[in-house]
Amino acid sequence: MDDSPDTKVSIGCTTRKAHDGLHTSIIDNSVRDRFEVLVDDKVIGWQPYRRYKNHIVLMGTEIDPQWRGRGVSSVLIDGVLELIGSAGRTVVPRCKLTGDYIFRHPQYRDLVTDQYQAMVRPISRPGGEPPPETTT
Repeated sequence: MDDSPDTKVSIGCTTRKAHDGLHTSIIDNSVRDRFEVLVDDKVIGWQPYRRYKNHIVLMGTEIDPQWRGRGVSSVLIDGVLELIGSAGRTVVPRCKLTGDYIFRHPQYRDLVTDQYQAMVRPISRPGGEPPPETTT
């Protein structure tokens, strides 16, 4: 078996509770090259990725419309970052929401190598509001 970082082997799964108590599972669906968030075994959101050397390049975050506004994107990103860190990989946050999440949760900054730190920044909010605080 090839143990190189580019091998399409799942890096695992974890669970999270959204801010309203919603129980979710976050899995690495390595066959589809995306992390998925599930409720009762139903996929309600995902974050596609690409593997590059020891990096996981995180693309956009997508949540089904009926689940938006419940903190699902935050639990997805938080779970993804935990899985990546546990696997000893680093992150390239191409997804602006992920870059914003890492900016607001400095415990994940060390997952981003120096060359990609510029991608860790707050995203602008409508009306110039500051980014909301997130507790996970």
